[in-house]
Amino acid sequence: MRRSNFFQSIQWKLVIMYILLILISMQIIRIYFIQTLEKYYVDNFNQTLYAQANLLSVNLERYLIEDGQSKEEKRAEIDALVDNLFALNGVDVSIVDSSGIIISTTERIPNIVGRKISQIEVNRALLGTRDEAIRVDANTGHRMKFLAFPIKQGNKVLGAVFMKASIEGVYETINRINRIHMTATIIALVFTAFLGYVLSRTITEPIKEITTQAMNMTEGNFDQQVKIYGDDEIGRLGETFNRMAIKLREAIYQNEEEKEKLASILSHMSDGVIATNDEGKIIVVNQRALDIIGLKESLVKDKRIDEVFASLEFPEKEGTIFYKYESENEIKVLKMTFNMMHHIHRGKIGVIIVVHDVTEEQKLEQMRKDFVANVSHELRTPLTTIKSYLEALEDGIEDPELANRFIKVASHETDRMIRLVTDLLQLSRLDEEKTRLNKSYVSIKEMIEDVVDRFSFKCKQKSIDVSVKIPKYLPKILVDRDKIDQVLDNLFSNAIKYSEKGKITVSVRLEQEKLYVEVADTGIGIPKKHLSRLFERFYRVDKARSREMGGTGLGLSIAKEIVKAHHGEIFIESEINKGTKIAFYIPMSERNVKKGMAINEGKS
Repeated sequence: MRRSNFFQSIQWKLVIMYILLILISMQIIRIYFIQTLEKYYVDNFNQTLYAQANLLSVNLERYLIEDGQSKEEKRAEIDALVDNLFALNGVDVSIVDSSGIIISTTERIPNIVGRKISQIEVNRALLGTRDEAIRVDANTGHRMKFLAFPIKQGNKVLGAVFMKASIEGVYETINRINRIHMTATIIALVFTAFLGYVLSRTITEPIKEITTQAMNMTEGNFDQQVKIYGDDEIGRLGETFNRMAIKLREAIYQNEEEKEKLASILSHMSDGVIATNDEGKIIVVNQRALDIIGLKESLVKDKRIDEVFASLEFPEKEGTIFYKYESENEIKVLKMTFNMMHHIHRGKIGVIIVVHDVTEEQKLEQMRKDFVANVSHELRTPLTTIKSYLEALEDGIEDPELANRFIKVASHETDRMIRLVTDLLQLSRLDEEKTRLNKSYVSIKEMIEDVVDRFSFKCKQKSIDVSVKIPKYLPKILVDRDKIDQVLDNLFSNAIKYSEKGKITVSVRLEQEKLYVEVADTGIGIPKKHLSRLFERFYRVDKARSREMGGTGLGLSIAKEIVKAHHGEIFIESEINKGTKIAFYIPMSERNVKKGMAINEGKS
């Protein structure tokens, strides 16, 4: 968190606000008070001067009238009158006659009496008008008050009273009062700052605690509580914050629980789920969807859906599409169901896509179609043959030998259809798990020797050597002998069919509690492109040759289902012109193994 500086702290903002408030208030008061005080003192000073000047002018009137007295007598009387009546200190008074000649003065300047005064104020006073002015003395730098008051007898001006006084004392008094006010202001500001700091702490401390708790909440700590200092607005704010923290903790825990439930549901769903935002970016994808598309989450998350699924066309409305793509040299088919997510105010906010891998379903559907077509074809051919021969017999054939041959062909085709239907019924029972296995403890060695004996004549006809490799000691195993014999017959028969003057090797081995039986030939082999489909029903590598040999195309399918019913698996390997090897295993366990049976290795 970025630390706030001095001026960003609400506590100091409040202190500064209090200080500014007091400072502005005190300054307004000071300005008003000083101006009022200055006006009062100046007016009082002027009124005193006016009163003294007026008193002198009234009393001096009779001394300036021509009455026959000498000038020296009048000057002495005027001096005495000025000394007795004038009571202001620091004020110089001069009495001038109508000609502007100083006849008496309190100034201590030698030989000033008898001089003519040229002050503007005096000249105006001698004209009958009171005049005054304030000027700065060039010698002392003090502000001086000049007042000239006329002495009249009726409308006749007899002279003037001229006063010169320094008013610096008045302003000095005002300045002292101003300094006292400033000192009081500073003391008030310091006291205000202290009180503001204390007061602001009562506001900011709870706020700091709430802020600290809010920071803890952002880090996931909801256990602490804000201390309540009172029942005021801050206290109620703290109580509300504590209640909010409790509610928020419950909401977050509930949200996390819901997220865990959703994540658990998504991770255990058998369907793939992909969610995108309104921009088409993937925001949620479960593990099943990643398994289906074969990508890691880091390669899918935050990518656009069209970047993950190339050439995918989004439906304008909710619906289902089938998406085909190639993965590891295999065409996969995905069924993608689109559901739009809507917000009550924002409208469409994303898409939820449910993904199913329907590759196997498509294959099964295709296999079903192929199966129906193959069954139809396999049945139609012998039926057509039988019908044509029966029609020929119905028309009458005079040659008994030819008629007998037609009957044999019809019988052969009938047997072929019976084998086909029998195989189909057996497959159907194995698919539905209705076939019950009649298990018993048997010797694999004896079973293989019986198979070799059954096909020994065919092997001699085609000059094929047979080799049997079986370990010296083998336990008896619990299996359905007839069903396993059918598997061995099928594998041995196929090895003979596709071999000429070669060799067939039958081997048995025990490996990791599994009994492996392997039939290998040195025949023509099978192309690799057919290997993955050899166990499909009615699938033939060479259809014409297989039919000529009487095969139904169901032998390996039946063998696979029988081995599967015994909880085993069957495998095939082949290479062109080098031969084919088919092996299957049956798991060994305590309950399906009879120990103590020794079997000698044989070869024929």
